[in-house]
Amino acid sequence: MKNKIAIASAFLAASSFSMAEIVINDFLSFEGFVLSSYTHTESDAGPVDESDNTFEVDQVEISWLFNFGAVTGQIDLQHEGGSNNESEGNVVEQAFVSYALSGGGVVTAGRYASMLGFEAYEPTGLYQYSTAYDVAGFDYQVNSEYVQGVKYTIASDRTFFGISLQDQAFNEDSGRLGGDGDSSYGVEVAASIDLGAGFSLFVGGAFEEADVGDSEIYNAYVTYETGAWLFAIELNVGESEFDNFGINDETELVSALVMANYAYSDAASVTLRVSDIYVEQNNVEREITKYTLAHNYAFSDNLLLITEVNYAEGDIQPAFGNGGDGDVAQFAISLLFSF
Repeated sequence: MKNKIAIASAFLAASSFSMAEIVINDFLSFEGFVLSSYTHTESDAGPVDESDNTFEVDQVEISWLFNFGAVTGQIDLQHEGGSNNESEGNVVEQAFVSYALSGGGVVTAGRYASMLGFEAYEPTGLYQYSTAYDVAGFDYQVNSEYVQGVKYTIASDRTFFGISLQDQAFNEDSGRLGGDGDSSYGVEVAASIDLGAGFSLFVGGAFEEADVGDSEIYNAYVTYETGAWLFAIELNVGESEFDNFGINDETELVSALVMANYAYSDAASVTLRVSDIYVEQNNVEREITKYTLAHNYAFSDNLLLITEVNYAEGDIQPAFGNGGDGDVAQFAISLLFSF
């Protein structure tokens, strides 16, 4: 989970969903999840007009948690599945060690999650099946979700501050922001505060200096919780300029989301989200708007059913790279088992 101040989730209140640690001994415990899904996609973008159905195990993850007092550690082992009995691979998603300082701060070293972004990087923290900036298999998430480096964080009941010196700061696939893996270093800064009366504010940024150019991204979001309702508004602004095989490559990206989640019972909630993506690369402009409606129902503390309908329109770019004005509609039903 991203280490920042967050208000109590209306989704968690609605579903009683949990990832309680399974304790092995005083020093070692583990937790994890399995996400499987069925999706039906209708795509009409430029020369593409197709229909697709997939059944797959999207993701399996086990987190090993180590506790030696002031020193703690975590290793996340993840398997990402694919359709048609294909596997996308096994990865060490996170592997870090943390040391708690006497003044309340924490120093963390290794591979860990970015502090930026309203949406969680794991399905156990999402309010729906899909993410806001993933359209037709093309991910416009600007910052790298997981980075390698050293960070310092300090938190109180109402505030959080963190700074990270890391290998990179950007997702290389997000509209060509970032240095394509040739990063010299990246810096990420984040802060948040509980404003009271149900409001919470987060601001952060990431800056990357690469061998081929420089990039920067700013992220801010506000959340508001009242009763069974949770509202969120997020804005991302990023720009990058670097030398791409002798050609000056300039990219600007602006993305935003508005989300509302309503927990209408102890076991169920509904989410409505609208997200927008604008990319300008070398004076070529593209814009996509995505609409999402999702429903969550918890059969138990450890089993969650998620159904979702999403629709995206604009300058759609399918996963295989052919762009064109059009639309993509998707229906998804997924089962999330946590332990």
